[in-house]
Amino acid sequence: MRLPEKLVERIADRIIGELTQEKLLEIEDEYTFRKKIIGIFKKAEEEERQLDEKVKEILREKMDLLKETSLDFRSAFNAVKARLAEEMNINISRRERMNQIANMIKNLIMEDDTVEIYDEPFVIRKRIAEILREAVREEEDIEREVRERIRSYSRNILEGTPEWNHLYRRIYEDVLKRRGLL
Repeated sequence: MRLPEKLVERIADRIIGELTQEKLLEIEDEYTFRKKIIGIFKKAEEEERQLDEKVKEILREKMDLLKETSLDFRSAFNAVKARLAEEMNINISRRERMNQIANMIKNLIMEDDTVEIYDEPFVIRKRIAEILREAVREEEDIEREVRERIRSYSRNILEGTPEWNHLYRRIYEDVLKRRGLL
């Protein structure tokens, strides 16, 4: 899941702010800890990028088989991605991926010597997961808005075509700017 950088920064700030304000923990150096949280998101994004690259590589090697079976690229991509994601222990569902990230952040909190913990790990993890779910909802709202704007065009533009991809990126950036995330 690729989240806009400003949204990731906002998430990190909320996690630190709310957990310290609610007296669940105390952080010695919030700036450094914020960078560690952002690092978790970057690591997760890199894992997902590597997953996509491996899927594309496999499909390039098996292009003849795709043509023989008349299986469309998108279906093959999703099937191979699901299989590889399972092997790499990467959830491809946004919500489940955020649960994985919540666990990573909780583990960071538990292992970091600069963090003083005042509540049970499951309470901290639950609070982190709530913040991440809200971020997922915001990202889904952004994506829904982008797709609706593309659909509102007078002619039908097929998803996955270069034209659709170009429009998606352009409108996505526009929506991010309007929401102060770019």
